[in-house]
Amino acid sequence: MTTETSPTGEPAAPEHVGLAIRAVIASALAGLGLISAVLWLVRTLQVTGVAPLTPTPSDAIANLILLGWLGSACMSAILAWSLMAPLTSAYRRGAFAMVAGFVTLLLAVVTWPVDSFFGRWGLLALSGAMAVAFLLLLRRVPGSGA
Repeated sequence: MTTETSPTGEPAAPEHVGLAIRAVIASALAGLGLISAVLWLVRTLQVTGVAPLTPTPSDAIANLILLGWLGSACMSAILAWSLMAPLTSAYRRGAFAMVAGFVTLLLAVVTWPVDSFFGRWGLLALSGAMAVAFLLLLRRVPGSGA
């Protein structure tokens, strides 16, 4: 009896396709939620006068924005990696995890119009909505414990 293999020579597991898609989407939405939460914090600091309204690269608030943006992508990639634990191929898990991190950075573009139209409370609402969406998708990921 022979088992079907993928083009990379690994055992084919078609049931993992849905898992990978859900894990990438869920982790990218979690990353977007983190980015919007960081931007809400930045806007709150600016409103209270703690941070300048037009930060320069040497301001601490600029570092917070940069670290929040990159940190959310890293968090998204790590989260996607852990959600795809049933995948035995480290190559596939790593590739999908990198995709999740990149998608998170692309989704960050959404925060600009949300901030422009709805202000800092819109950013907080976006963060909450992404948390709910993440939890709903997490329920569909096998082995996630949710």
